[in-house]
Amino acid sequence: MIHRSVYRVALSVLMVTAMGVAACSPEQKALLPGAAKTPAINAEALSRIIDASFGGLGTCLTLTDRATGREVYVYGSNTTCMRPLPPCSTFKIANSLIGLDEGVIKPDEVIRWDGKPQALKSWEIDANLETAFKRSMVPWFQKVARQIGPDTYTKRLKEMDYGSGDPVGPVDQFWLGPEVGGGLTISTRQQTDFLNRLYADRLSTNPLTTATVAKILIDETRGSSVMSGKTGTCSSQADGSRNVGWWVGRLNSPERDLVFAVSMEGQNALPGRELQIRLKSAFAKAGLWPQT
Repeated sequence: MIHRSVYRVALSVLMVTAMGVAACSPEQKALLPGAAKTPAINAEALSRIIDASFGGLGTCLTLTDRATGREVYVYGSNTTCMRPLPPCSTFKIANSLIGLDEGVIKPDEVIRWDGKPQALKSWEIDANLETAFKRSMVPWFQKVARQIGPDTYTKRLKEMDYGSGDPVGPVDQFWLGPEVGGGLTISTRQQTDFLNRLYADRLSTNPLTTATVAKILIDETRGSSVMSGKTGTCSSQADGSRNVGWWVGRLNSPERDLVFAVSMEGQNALPGRELQIRLKSAFAKAGLWPQT
């Protein structure tokens, strides 16, 4: 691993780019104080919007204030928000960090498509890390995983305090849920904690790695507000009877700097892409994110 001090200047440049560019019961909805200068979130209004859009049993949304590291809003019961779930494609965040840090991949390195038909036509291309991440190219990251290997994953996941920290199952599928033999899990609250430590550069990765992944996480910019994130969808049960959808990331605006994670698990769980659309809309209606 390369010494952290070598990358301080590069980190500053990249992190500036990354940052600039069924109803629930009352006890399931809480608002905690955030930073003193940060406008309070209207918890009741946001909860009503979520109830009307995608909320209910099996749904959790957590928001953490980046300035204080404190949870400032939660939708869902504590049991739901602490439930261990497969990370699905949100694991591409950790996978990118580990792959870069271990020298298995480089930011601009192109991994060639082998010509075999893929589940999605958009995956049938040669791609570098950013393209593979944006298109959520599972086979691309599976190639990387086979090069990283189970021993390195075991070591790095524990160092990063990522979810259960145990890459149980096939080395190229352990994050994709029990239906394919994957045993790695993470809760919704653990997702926000992991992201908060990533953006604070408090993971066990070198600063340039952290900044590179923060940059590719950027999803959309509206005015002076930047949304970053990654979706994920997979089965949460070995028999495929239930699914989990994820959208995790960061909302950085002139008024607030938040990390968030939303999960929905159940027989009728929305896929991550749909959660992404609905949560962006909910944030906009609640005044946390500009309207289009």
